[in-house]
Amino acid sequence: MPVIIKQKKHYLTRLPLWLALVIFIGLSPFIIGFIGAWITEATTNQPCHEGNCEWMVIPWFGFISLPLGAFGLLVLFIISVSDSIALYSKN
Repeated sequence: MPVIIKQKKHYLTRLPLWLALVIFIGLSPFIIGFIGAWITEATTNQPCHEGNCEWMVIPWFGFISLPLGAFGLLVLFIISVSDSIALYSKN
């Protein structure tokens, strides 16, 4: 039984949504940290780095989120391939 891709139109609707979500979760510490640092630099007019700004510590969580994101992409790939096989074996 297919999990994500149940019809052919789901290749254009569900698969890109899940792919974007997994990539966003994997890169979220970098996105959050750099946007926060940019806002802090813009409001205080001082450079922001790990020593004086908490925002630049957040990207270090990428050591956790990048492997989890890669694992999520692998799981998404396996589910997509198995769903594709199940979808095309029906026809």
